Amino acid sequence: MKTRREQIVELLSKNEKMTIQELADFTKASVKTVAADLDSVRKTIKYDNKRIEVNPASCVGCNYVFSGRGRISDPHKCPECHSERINPQKFRIVSV
Repeated sequence: MKTRREQIVELLSKNEKMTIQELADFTKASVKTVAADLDSVRKTIKYDNKRIEVNPASCVGCNYVFSGRGRISDPHKCPECHSERINPQKFRIVSV
């Protein structure tokens, strides 16, 4: 039986882009737990010459892109138009 983190690595290594919510649903864990797992996975996969590629979140209202945040958690509000309708970040694991 694989651990939750091993499941996350396996899912994201298949070149599938997934959101934190999709990973949480698949692993039956909370979003907060999966965010912490992703942070840990980010640190451990670098030894295998891999990294987590992030497609940044974007605002539905004004198309603002939340690039360069460096955080795993999704933003809650757009700094431009203050909309709370945000397309979530998507993650995948790629070789360096």
